Amino acid sequence: MNRNSLSRVGVAGVVVAVAGIVLFVVLWAILGQMGVDTVARLLVAFCLPPALLALVIGAYILVVKPKRDV
Repeated sequence: MNRNSLSRVGVAGVVVAVAGIVLFVVLWAILGQMGVDTVARLLVAFCLPPALLALVIGAYILVVKPKRDV
């Protein structure tokens, strides 16, 4: 793996990590304003961001990546 690819992977990792943290905080705040119980808030805020990020990354791999190989 060359240096350019490694730096792109590092940047992508930081972006995904920051997106996960932001999604957690936003969900925590929204669910708190809605009056959701703390345990349910915590469960949703922990589980939903990784699932959403996995869907976005999976869609990228399925849609964008095959077009690059052609």
